[in-house]
Amino acid sequence: MSPFVRDVGLVARFELGEAIRSRMLVVMTLLFVGAGALGAWGFTEVLGTVEENAAKVMGNAPPPSRGSTLKQMTRSRSYRDMLRVFTRDDKKADYFASLPPIVVFFGWASFTFVPWLVLLTASESIAGEVATRSIRFSVVRTGRLPFALGKMVGQAVVVAGMMVLTAATFFVVAWIRLAGFEPGATALGLFSYAPRVLLYVMPFLAWAMFASMITGNPQVARSISLGGAVALNILRGLGKIPALQGPALDPIWDFLKLLTPFGHNEGLLYPPGGALMADVAVCLMLTVLYFGGGFAMLRRRDL
Repeated sequence: MSPFVRDVGLVARFELGEAIRSRMLVVMTLLFVGAGALGAWGFTEVLGTVEENAAKVMGNAPPPSRGSTLKQMTRSRSYRDMLRVFTRDDKKADYFASLPPIVVFFGWASFTFVPWLVLLTASESIAGEVATRSIRFSVVRTGRLPFALGKMVGQAVVVAGMMVLTAATFFVVAWIRLAGFEPGATALGLFSYAPRVLLYVMPFLAWAMFASMITGNPQVARSISLGGAVALNILRGLGKIPALQGPALDPIWDFLKLLTPFGHNEGLLYPPGGALMADVAVCLMLTVLYFGGGFAMLRRRDL
């Protein structure tokens, strides 16, 4: 093993240990698992209500237990028609109809909310050590690049663990509350989405590290992380305004969309659509771009 890889691994391991000592890991577990349990419970409640209303419309007796008619409901034409309303695409509707509903909800909720949790929790990773000057002792022994990379790898490992725990939480809640639970299909769907969500989260993690590397104030780093992400999201939305569209402006917006991670999850959420490789490439490119920009400033800073 090369000294560089060894140092990155040591810093990543120290980052994990620091997360445990500072109870940040406990906080993240409560955020991810607690939010996952609450979301899964709420979704099963909605499914139960849908089943009862469907039975009333059809003039049937109420289902004996929540989820008992789930298979029949998801295979019905009305369920696919409802998915077509939301997705505006027949092929997408057919794909999502082939998955257990709890898996579809897990994918949507994870792609929507996990990036913001990462932006909130990872933005102080390096800025906190700059503020206390403890970074001086680390970079003397490892160098600035392995230190920064190790910090990001440690945070990525934490997020990966949280995604697995969240997927497991959805699985357990669905198992307990749904009579028509399909363990094999649900487990395969949930745990196939977890790595795709992690890939989509990587540029957001890199943006949080960017914010952490350009300032020595943890509060400022958090503000840059969240505020900058809001600006990137607005940048993505500007191109959808009719007044700002046209033959001359469309190429500009197409280029600017490549600078923001928001919106590059369609291929990850719906792989058969053909956008998978493009979204993977953009997520990896932005991860390198954001991290590289932050490190370029950290390398020149007087620590």
